[in-house]
Amino acid sequence: MKRTMTAALVAGLFTLVAFAAPGAAGASERHHHHHGQSLTAQLFSLRIATARFHSLDATRQSGRTDLHLCMDHMGEHFANQDTFADGVLDPRNPEAMVYEHTSHGLRLVAVEWVSTTPGTVMGIPLHFNADVQLWILHAWIWKFNPTGLFQDTNPLVGLCPAM
Repeated sequence: MKRTMTAALVAGLFTLVAFAAPGAAGASERHHHHHGQSLTAQLFSLRIATARFHSLDATRQSGRTDLHLCMDHMGEHFANQDTFADGVLDPRNPEAMVYEHTSHGLRLVAVEWVSTTPGTVMGIPLHFNADVQLWILHAWIWKFNPTGLFQDTNPLVGLCPAM
């Protein structure tokens, strides 16, 4: 199991390099720095820091709960709502983990920073989501998004199950 997890992490990190390659991220590689780190390096650190959340048990143990907020082409959101107003936007510890529904259960596909006030993460500004009345930013670090790494939705993620 540990070898499989390590192999999956290594494969995922190679995928990240493809996501964050200058052609995929555009010119953002040159312009978005946090403490001297390139966007690629920050995304690499983010993947390492959030890899444990492939386990829903680890997600729950971190204080994040199922918000019962599933969005088509996005997924199910797990977060600690108390962190939304804490004024902290940690590039390595996003407020929410986003999971897609699969035939084998929930699968981590993205992370999301959530705030009650405007802010930036890795030099990228959060945007206001009127539906939830919060400032947000997604990063599709665990599933390729052909429309962009920081888009809200991902056409490769399916629809939410009918209730």
